[in-house]
Amino acid sequence: MSNFVHSWVLRIITYLIMIYLFTPIIITLIVAVNPSEFILPPSGFTLKWLAAAWSSGKFLDAMWVSLVLGIVASVLANAIALFAAIPLARYNFRGKAMVNVFMMSPILVPATIYSLALYVLLANAGFAGSTFGLIVGHTVYVLPFAIRILTASLQNFDVVLEEAARNVGAGRFKTLFYITLPVIKTGLISSLILCFLLSWNDFPISVFLAPADWIPLPVELYSYIKFNYDAVGAALAASLIVMAAVAMVIIERLVGIRRALGA
Repeated sequence: MSNFVHSWVLRIITYLIMIYLFTPIIITLIVAVNPSEFILPPSGFTLKWLAAAWSSGKFLDAMWVSLVLGIVASVLANAIALFAAIPLARYNFRGKAMVNVFMMSPILVPATIYSLALYVLLANAGFAGSTFGLIVGHTVYVLPFAIRILTASLQNFDVVLEEAARNVGAGRFKTLFYITLPVIKTGLISSLILCFLLSWNDFPISVFLAPADWIPLPVELYSYIKFNYDAVGAALAASLIVMAAVAMVIIERLVGIRRALGA
């Protein structure tokens, strides 16, 4: 009886937490297509807020910035992560645990503290408020996630394939590009998608490091909703929610969310 009660208490707590987390998302999706904006319950269905969001010049410019930033940061992070994941997945060496913790440190520190520390570091180096500094910030932020996914992919990789390629005369880089990368391509694609998504949705790093003439979408959206009380911001946020959900489905199909997050 006691186990039964504990089980139901745990289920109820889990359901309450899920309701708490998903209620704001559901309300945002409703407001995005509600003719009466923030007045609930909804009075109908409209796409005018979505049309306004996706026809705004400021939002489109910010989307382009976030797109370029996300692609560059995810590609750089995965290039670095690949060469870090190979020794972490295949070799036992002194200080390996410390190196692993150091690599994961950007996700162990609260985002605001990490962003402020990165801003101070880049300001002292003369790169605060620059495109270079923003790219560095996003690359470092998504790097741990790339390392997790690629390490998991390489742990299931049969090194005999690489040895066979080396035995017939292939060099290290040729083996990497023609043997290793094609075999782990599923994990690599999942890592690129997840890193892009994290960069696309990032706010703390962007608000600290973004230059005045290169504003990512989350910062532009925040600036808009501060001074405009309409459903355009909710419509754009709903679009981002849908995009994130689609990306998560793709990652789940390719490699699995639990594996992608290192669980």
